[in-house]
Amino acid sequence: MSHNHCSNNECSCEQHNHEEHSHSCSCEHEHSEESKKETILKIAMSAFFLAAGYITGEIEAVPNFVSLICFGISYIVCGFGIVKEAIEGIIHGDIFNENFLMSIASIGAFAIGEHSEGCMVMLLFNIGEFLQGMALSKSRASIRSMLENKSNTACVERNGKITEVSPEDIKIGETLVVKAGDKIDLDGVITQGNAEVDMSALTGESIPASLGVGDEVLSGSVNLDGTLKIRVTKEYSESTVSKILSMLENAQEKKSHAEHFITRFARVYTPIVCLIALLIIVVPPLFFNGEWKDWLYRGLSALVVSCPCALVISTPLGFFSGLGACSSEGILVKGSNYLEALAKCDTGVFDKTGTITGGKFEFVKCECHNCKCANKKEHRELLRIIAACEKYSTHPIAKSVNLAFGQWADDAVVENAKTYAGMGVSAEVDGVLYYVGNEKLMQKIGADYIPTKEIGTVIYAAEGSRFIGDIVFADIIKEDSKDAIRSMKKLGIKKMIMLTGDKEEIAADISKKAGLSGYYAKLLPQDKLSRLEDIKKDGSRVFYTGDGINDAPVLAGADVGIAMGAIGSDAAIEASDMVIMGDSLTKIPRAIKIARKTMKIIHENIYFSLGIKILILILVALGIFEENAMWLAVFGDVGVCLIAIANSLRALRVSKKD
Repeated sequence: MSHNHCSNNECSCEQHNHEEHSHSCSCEHEHSEESKKETILKIAMSAFFLAAGYITGEIEAVPNFVSLICFGISYIVCGFGIVKEAIEGIIHGDIFNENFLMSIASIGAFAIGEHSEGCMVMLLFNIGEFLQGMALSKSRASIRSMLENKSNTACVERNGKITEVSPEDIKIGETLVVKAGDKIDLDGVITQGNAEVDMSALTGESIPASLGVGDEVLSGSVNLDGTLKIRVTKEYSESTVSKILSMLENAQEKKSHAEHFITRFARVYTPIVCLIALLIIVVPPLFFNGEWKDWLYRGLSALVVSCPCALVISTPLGFFSGLGACSSEGILVKGSNYLEALAKCDTGVFDKTGTITGGKFEFVKCECHNCKCANKKEHRELLRIIAACEKYSTHPIAKSVNLAFGQWADDAVVENAKTYAGMGVSAEVDGVLYYVGNEKLMQKIGADYIPTKEIGTVIYAAEGSRFIGDIVFADIIKEDSKDAIRSMKKLGIKKMIMLTGDKEEIAADISKKAGLSGYYAKLLPQDKLSRLEDIKKDGSRVFYTGDGINDAPVLAGADVGIAMGAIGSDAAIEASDMVIMGDSLTKIPRAIKIARKTMKIIHENIYFSLGIKILILILVALGIFEENAMWLAVFGDVGVCLIAIANSLRALRVSKKD
């Protein structure tokens, strides 16, 4: 039966193609409470009339037609919808589906006088369908929690008044007002207030973050205390939560190789087993004097057990559970094909700044030479001059300098500031001309500077052409990067390589400290892509992790591209296959564990389902369980399917030890 796309927001099932397995619960929508009650009532009624038919059939004083009527009511209650879907499938050219097989088997059982077994096939099938629907609902729970982050209204400050409007109507630059307990609906920067912000729905981190004026906040977070005023930096359609919802809704469209294989396999498998069932029915009576009734019964049982639902349902459900497990960890995977690809990866390649390192430069060392510092240990005058010169620069290093020492330059009079592209700046500070920058700027002005041996980004300073000292800033490795790299090594990631545009000595230092296999330095964006292609030449399956605009081509070129979502650029997030909602590399080994466990479970389901079905098919054909063949066949279909589904749901839970 074709399922139209549900109108409510909680349902994201696509309209099913008739080539695929179809039955009432195969789409991934939620069972409403009303629907659950109707299904339970239908099963209870069918079971009641089945029991009544069996009991009245055993009482000699009761006419046979009473028992037959009870069995008929039981069958109609549970079987009418399935037979109807089977007929619709035939009309649309989808003959060999589960509804068709169950209908033929149960009607055939009635035809040979096995009324109770014909009813039982339909009853157990409905019970199985109901339990499958419940399992599907459970598998969607972690992803549904993300979908619930969408709010209908948000509070915005306009003309001095707070107005409730739809988040889609709020423009960039407007002020969002978020009270304690409310969700933050758009990305922005805090302009007023301090609060503890719960970002667990985005990052998977349970500990709230303490945020204040100047801090960035992501939509989908929850303000736990205090009132915040937030200047909106992105419209709703471009906000974090909107992109997450879009990713989640589209993830299932990108099927894995395993899912495509199962779909193709089911198209071939089902007609073959139907032919086998037909041969079981026809060949022994025609050529070996077998009883038609006995072999018809065995053939019908073979039809029941042959249904491929255990494979067709459990495989996408296994991937869906894996996607849900990743989502609960703050890892967004854009499709099950990428989860499958990640499970096969054996090489990790990383950007440096913002990925392995924090991307925030920290002060390392200061050295005075000919400066006027009163206290040579504090270097206060030198730091004051450099901070004053960098005051109006937008370079990341300049921002770090001002963040660290800007307060010492508050009283400085800065005039005639000038930028030298790729070299540094100059400015008159309190009437004296200073130059602040790298070696190239010192060489340009003829300063007799002394190169430092400290590893990091060096800022030299000169008064006129007289060298007065230097300071060193370094991009520090994130605290958990080493742990993440160690974890990936334990998981068998054989090579881990860093690609960076930074200097050779800095790249070597970071690579050694982080425990990487190697590095490539002084790379332009196009060079990074070339290096990635070189790494893949030996057949390595590579995931690449980065956060900047310059990482977008490499993210797209890797087998799996992973973007750092909390600090990553929009271009990087768009080009990636997975998004880490945070800036911690430790989520990558978690994602690898989930991906590998998901693939292991899917393979278990395939081998288990096929093995049991083939075994039961042989037993039924040989007549070993002649008295209970139909019951055994029902277990081989519904029972095996439920076991496979229960196994698939294990992908939702990946323990720290896995």
